[in-house]
Amino acid sequence: MIVGAHVWGEDIEQSRLLFTLKNAALAKPTNKIILFTDCIVNALPQNCLQVNINPKLKNKLLLYYWYKYKLPKMLLKYNISLFISNAGMLYSANAIKQFLFIDNKNLLEERNNFFKKKFSAAVLAAQNVFVTDDILADSLNKKFPDLSGKTQKLYFNVNENNTVFTLNDIEAIKEKYIAGFEYYLFRVNASSQVQLITVLKAFSQLKKWQKTSLRLMLLFENEIDEKLLPDFKNYKYKNEVVLLKETNENALPLTAAAFAYIFFGEYKSSQNVYNAFYYNVPVIAADTVSNNLLFKAAVIYAAINVDSLALQLQLIYKNESYKIQLLQKAAMFLTRFNSNTASQKFIEIVSN
Repeated sequence: MIVGAHVWGEDIEQSRLLFTLKNAALAKPTNKIILFTDCIVNALPQNCLQVNINPKLKNKLLLYYWYKYKLPKMLLKYNISLFISNAGMLYSANAIKQFLFIDNKNLLEERNNFFKKKFSAAVLAAQNVFVTDDILADSLNKKFPDLSGKTQKLYFNVNENNTVFTLNDIEAIKEKYIAGFEYYLFRVNASSQVQLITVLKAFSQLKKWQKTSLRLMLLFENEIDEKLLPDFKNYKYKNEVVLLKETNENALPLTAAAFAYIFFGEYKSSQNVYNAFYYNVPVIAADTVSNNLLFKAAVIYAAINVDSLALQLQLIYKNESYKIQLLQKAAMFLTRFNSNTASQKFIEIVSN
């Protein structure tokens, strides 16, 4: 069998589709994979042939032009019998089996009517649509309620960086950044900054309820913006709040060393939650539809208000057995994510 695949995106080397195709090539050495990309890909198996797309598909108009006029000729030239794409488009004819691969929300949030129609046509033409998490599956099935079981979920590894921190490392991290204290960690970014005052007030409430040395660390994704903290100089517990700018050096260590992680961010920031799971850090997440779909019972949920968050901060602090149970659920939850298993499922489906 000759498989054609178009892998599109800014960082193709990190593409889950590319990882899957490499595994498929190794698993089925008698098959041939024709890989269409607009950049050089390294370390391809011997039964993969890379075909460079030139000029590069820098925008969706060029992408559409390539699919409409170039791709049909390529399919004939290489005698391709199966085609898969992560670009949200497919060959317009139904002469061969075709599959879509979706690993981000951009395709599902397209606003241009022309490209929305092209994506809809691709979904209908696809034999199966592969998605990489439950949010994507839910969004896809809401947009296309008549998919008739086409959607297939592939759960790839969510913790590619397996840096190990020993207990001594954890203590050193706390000494370096927060004078050795335990701390709740809250990331401040474009989506979560609107909840910053709620988090501060909830921390105040906890301090009124409990005599605890626990600190609150506010980790700013961009520069520390004190405009987001009006009248912070008069905040009663300001000496127990640490403001830091997130860097490549401190992001992972500060997550690993946290007493608990507060997640009031959006879907695109969910990797931070998976990192917390990996480092055995309990997570308090906003009680939203999106978070419930993504994290199931692996987090403790709080309504986005002061009282609800304060109660959950206290629960994590006081109830050690509950905390242990939560961490066990998170560890079990992580076992569903396995890139090799996901690739094997993909191979089985497209080979039928």
